[in-house]
Amino acid sequence: MSRVYISDANILIDFRNAGLLEELFRLPFALCCTDFVLRELRDLGRPELEGMGLLIEAMDGPAVLRLFELRTRHNNSSLADVSCYLLAQETGHPLLTGDGQLRRQARKDGITVHGALWLLDQLLVHEVIQHRLASEALDRMLKFGARLPPEECEVRLSAWGRGENS
Repeated sequence: MSRVYISDANILIDFRNAGLLEELFRLPFALCCTDFVLRELRDLGRPELEGMGLLIEAMDGPAVLRLFELRTRHNNSSLADVSCYLLAQETGHPLLTGDGQLRRQARKDGITVHGALWLLDQLLVHEVIQHRLASEALDRMLKFGARLPPEECEVRLSAWGRGENS
């Protein structure tokens, strides 16, 4: 079984906005989200996402009670974000998120965390896309308001913009 990564809504939205959602599912690992995340993805249909390979975990009654407790303890207003944290914590799978508060809490609690820039790097490493397309996709993510570290974005845009291997 390939490695599984738990994705929050903003990762899927950022890659949809970048025009790379299908490419994301060509990476050599599985992406998973919770039913709470799926509810936030109103404009992305469940059949379409499942058809691409997205695994969806339903939260049962006891898990939902833990979500409300965690949301209060972490001071996070999003049940979807907290559901990703809980699933990553319970399964030991890495978390994919761009939410700064969620990233800090997960790291503090020993959960491996990656974001959109790491995923773009993986698309290049696994030769799913070329540098030029990665650069264009990152530009689109930023234009759609993705909250990514400016310095890291600039480093990548500069390197990818030179057209190496494109």
